[in-house]
Amino acid sequence: MKYLFFLLLFPSFAFAQVDIVPTLKHIETGEIEEAQSDFRRLNSRYPKDANVKFLDAVLTENGEEALYKYSTVHTKYPNSQFADAALYRVFSYYYSLGVYNKAEKYLTQLKESYPNSPYIKAANRTLPSEDFFIQAETEASPKETPPIRTVTAKYKYTVQAGAFLNKTNANNLKKKFEAKGIYADTYTKEVGGSLLNIIIVGKFVDKDSAQPILDELKRDYKLNGRVVLLN
Repeated sequence: MKYLFFLLLFPSFAFAQVDIVPTLKHIETGEIEEAQSDFRRLNSRYPKDANVKFLDAVLTENGEEALYKYSTVHTKYPNSQFADAALYRVFSYYYSLGVYNKAEKYLTQLKESYPNSPYIKAANRTLPSEDFFIQAETEASPKETPPIRTVTAKYKYTVQAGAFLNKTNANNLKKKFEAKGIYADTYTKEVGGSLLNIIIVGKFVDKDSAQPILDELKRDYKLNGRVVLLN
């Protein structure tokens, strides 16, 4: 996991909240056990501190769980030291998944709530709409090689099951579906200093055919999948 981006943007002045910068530096240098030990100690003494909750989010490897924790920091502790960083991570999560309309909403919130945040410069980019993204993917299909074009003509969609910071978690889910004879694959996206492992499951001729997989992901894995174009 890469957290250097956070370290580069840390302000130098002091805050009344718990100082977690040394722990974040442990994470950056790969000293995860030390960081986890620091977190356990801090969490036992300051369980309601906003910075400690932010540290908990940083150490959470499951992408959706981390998303929930980052959202908690910027919604319940909007004036805390890392509120803008947490909001930026929520933006990054949706941007990495290609949910551009939702990502843009969080980027707008970042600019309005924290106009002096150093994360605005990092996040300030032109976000295409989802419709544009899908259209661009569709138009690119005829330019693909014949074998890929043949597959695309039959199977147009897949289910994006989620994003995991822990590659092992993504691979374990992939293996579970492969064991059932269901197509599954993973790929990575680096956004905001974090490498997310994206997993896709199944191939479908239309969106309605993907519903059983969506139901299974929600029921058995507590994951909210979304239907996307199969590339």
